[in-house]
Amino acid sequence: MGVIIGKSIFPGIVIGQPYIERKKKLDIENYKIASSKIDEEIKRFLESVQKAKNDIKQIKSNLEGKISKEDLQILTVHIMMLDDPQFINDIKKGIKKEENNAEAVVKKVSNKYIEMFEKIADPIYKQRALDIKDISERIIMNLTHEENAYLNLNGKILVIRELLPSELLKMYYSGVNLSGIIMEYMGETSHTAILTKALEIPTLMGGNDIFSVDWGDQIILDTTKIEGKVVTNPDIKTLNKFEEEKNRYKNKIKEINESIDKETITLDGERVCLYLNIGARLDITQVSRKRPDGIGLLRTELIYMDAIEFPDEDKQKKIYENIAREFDQSHLNKPIVIRTLDIGADKKLSYYKMVDEENPSLGCRGMRLTLSDKDLFKNQIKGILRAAKHHNIKMMYPMITNLREIQEARELVDQCKAELLQEGKEFKEDIEIGMMVEVPSNVMLADIFIDHVDFFSIGTNDLTQYILATDRYSPIAEKLYDSYDPAVMRAIEIVTNAGIKKNKKVSVCGEMAGEELAAIALLSFGVRDLSMIPAYIPKIRNLVRKIKISELKIIKENILKSKDSQEVKNILSEYLEKIEGRN
Repeated sequence: MGVIIGKSIFPGIVIGQPYIERKKKLDIENYKIASSKIDEEIKRFLESVQKAKNDIKQIKSNLEGKISKEDLQILTVHIMMLDDPQFINDIKKGIKKEENNAEAVVKKVSNKYIEMFEKIADPIYKQRALDIKDISERIIMNLTHEENAYLNLNGKILVIRELLPSELLKMYYSGVNLSGIIMEYMGETSHTAILTKALEIPTLMGGNDIFSVDWGDQIILDTTKIEGKVVTNPDIKTLNKFEEEKNRYKNKIKEINESIDKETITLDGERVCLYLNIGARLDITQVSRKRPDGIGLLRTELIYMDAIEFPDEDKQKKIYENIAREFDQSHLNKPIVIRTLDIGADKKLSYYKMVDEENPSLGCRGMRLTLSDKDLFKNQIKGILRAAKHHNIKMMYPMITNLREIQEARELVDQCKAELLQEGKEFKEDIEIGMMVEVPSNVMLADIFIDHVDFFSIGTNDLTQYILATDRYSPIAEKLYDSYDPAVMRAIEIVTNAGIKKNKKVSVCGEMAGEELAAIALLSFGVRDLSMIPAYIPKIRNLVRKIKISELKIIKENILKSKDSQEVKNILSEYLEKIEGRN
């Protein structure tokens, strides 16, 4: 019996048969093409590209309505890459120049791109390397007429070094029901991780040396805790123990589903609001049954990333109004928080050339970028102000470093209002404006910042990264990235306390908001607004309904006295176990 430890991506307990996928590097024959056959070889290559595009479009079409539009954007990116003239021309030129077969040239050119992107520290390029790997493998499989056989996977736990997004979607499209996924590759924020959450497949990432393990005929996959584990070759005693755990977890899921239509109120009567984090598209069928209290984070960068040029004021107004109209079909005028453009670091626009920087995460991103291009920023501000006229829309600034940026933004908002008034356009005069809390200066000066905004929204992903000086995308430093670190916990408490003193809302919109242990800590600090992906709302609602706020005072005191993240997790786990027994 052995144990493999990794990071839980989506929770669940699975006892089943492993399917070990030792993906070989595609064995590609390299051979010369007669000069007279070069055009024919290029045609064969272009036909395989077209087939790849057609296949992806077909998969996308068949998955619409089953998977959110936002998650299907991954396939749109792949179609765009297959249309990239530079990538296609490099391969065509390679076939002509080297007079080699298309498969060999595709492999050579794609490897060049992959190696180039993997050397760049910027995480979006690391993801781009995976995307190129994905589409190039698809092209080569079309050229060699190979197909992945997925039928043998049905009902099994897939053990694989790395699973590409299109492979996972194709499995789903083919009707394959994976019980779970175990991956050696660690990419908590990768496209594959996003999809496993969307498809609700229990997934563990970051297991070490998975192909040197004796898996046996039956394994246990447990991803119900932050640190997930796999038990290989379990004995009868261990199997029986996990069967009981599995039944308990099954009952918990049933309980979560039964509480979905109930109010998010603690046992001692405190109301907690649960909001959505969304991108450029709202899939109302996916979110309506989760009964959110509003949209706590509308990431507008995805609207810009969808476009082929900067969307103008009218276009933005229309997009925001459409989202508000679709979301608020209940006519309850639920709040929608629109974050202004946050590109830079891991987010780029194909039509906007940014300055190359040694460390883009600390460079020109968020408000730093929009304040450097005031016309760009004013377009968005005007679009938001106009859309807010008949909807409960609020505006929020990302990546604020100092008070001067808030003041400069306020001057721009005032300019926009004056110009809209002069143009005779309707807009919301008294729109609420808040800021993301993402960097240490926000924490140190929280009591000052709160006087200049209407609300705070804590972005725990970046706040953790900057407080711990740890790149969350780094395979080496990744283990140091821990939102339960006492330094991060203290920072959140300081910010929340500043908001409470001035009677202003403080929400959390980072990934912590959707984690049960973290939600307990956040509630203990006084946070009453949590924003998360739709899938996590039911479990957090169920959790809140078991909590007594009066019991959290001691939890808060103990967290703030903790010396490391494990101590924090132990405190929270102990309380979670206590309240799980309340039935």
